[in-house]
Amino acid sequence: MRILIVDDERQLARSLAEYFEPDGIEAEIALDGKSGRQRLEEEPFDCLVTDLRMPGLDGMQLLRWVKEEGPNMPVIVISAHGEIRDAVEAMKTGAYDYLVKPFDPDELALRVKKAVENHRLSRSVAAGMAGRPGAGVMVGESPKMLEIARLLAKAAPSAATILLTGESGTGKEVAARLAHSLSKREGLFVPINMGAFPEHLLESELFGYEKGAFTGADSRKQGLFESAQGGTLFLDEIAELPLHLQVKLLRVLQERKVQRLGSLKGTPIDVRVIAATNRDLEKEVRLGRFREDLYYRLNVIRVRLPPLRERREDIPRLAGAFLARFSPMVGRKLSGLSREAIEFLMDYGFPGNVRELENAIERACILADGDILQPRDFDFIAPRAPEKLPSEGEENSAAAGAMTLEAMERQAIARALERNSQHREKTAAELGITRRTLLNKIKEYGLDTADKESPQH
Repeated sequence: MRILIVDDERQLARSLAEYFEPDGIEAEIALDGKSGRQRLEEEPFDCLVTDLRMPGLDGMQLLRWVKEEGPNMPVIVISAHGEIRDAVEAMKTGAYDYLVKPFDPDELALRVKKAVENHRLSRSVAAGMAGRPGAGVMVGESPKMLEIARLLAKAAPSAATILLTGESGTGKEVAARLAHSLSKREGLFVPINMGAFPEHLLESELFGYEKGAFTGADSRKQGLFESAQGGTLFLDEIAELPLHLQVKLLRVLQERKVQRLGSLKGTPIDVRVIAATNRDLEKEVRLGRFREDLYYRLNVIRVRLPPLRERREDIPRLAGAFLARFSPMVGRKLSGLSREAIEFLMDYGFPGNVRELENAIERACILADGDILQPRDFDFIAPRAPEKLPSEGEENSAAAGAMTLEAMERQAIARALERNSQHREKTAAELGITRRTLLNKIKEYGLDTADKESPQH
């Protein structure tokens, strides 16, 4: 993270720059508004911290330039006690935040990090809205989604079967469409949900039938395998496939031929099969509900789609993409989501995953009162479930152990670190303490022996 500090008090500016260094913040200084503007024109920065009262080009003029012509970045103003009215005016002009001198450098560091993080979230929403992805485009820049995209890109050119696993609503069909689009196969992408058809119709849908194969078969019908010739057949909810059809599917995969109902000969096919399930197929095999040989035939390249709660950093971009899609569909001209709305969505657990987020944005687009979505536009979303409180027996057990205040504090910090995947900044924010205090506590309680600090973003 790079920030620019503009202040005519040379000692203060240098002291702040040196103070930020241990926190991984690279701070440059400029001693007046004119030189600050020149630095911003020549170099990239993530945030501007500027004093208000300076000779020549003052902080307010610098702020106006940034908002009207300069780089897109958050601005934090610092002011003396007698300049509160000017600081309020700066906020109205577009400043992200302000601090009154003298201030705690730790407080400024926290606000800078918060400003940069919120700015990145807003840019993610804007990028999602600009992208407006269609079918077969996965949205997300989290490490997990980038790894999935890399794996699918490597697997796509082959004819190997892909097995997609993950909770309902995680985007398995989107991943399947992406694999198809990267495969260069010229045939169609044909999806079918195994649970959507009665058992007696599923066989004919998959494999087709000849005229007279059964009562009502007045003409030959091509099955989905043949419809996907030269392309990809996506078998969603594969665990729903009845056992007797599992045998037939296995034979098709092995022989690369499909036999219509009522026919005595097989038809050669060139079809890439991608299967998906939200069930534990290994467990289904153990319980005798899914054939082991078919499982191994499908499980050539396995890709797990993570739930949305494991990739919350993708929520702003996804929300922006859905907003761009639904806004014109409902006849509204919505320009984005407020910072508070983004934070609200990122704090929600989304048990329905991407599909639930998509539905939430669509409903908010229809019912919102303003041009920018606010937290109140998502009041139909249930709050995240509170952590389970200890039972009476557990409380008695804890009381019997007579935990000290230090032990309770150590446990609280350890649990907060776990909830935030060992991320120091997020943990400090949750606990309401500075990052420096958290680091001291981690060292004091010996929590740094097993935990490693998350990389800075």
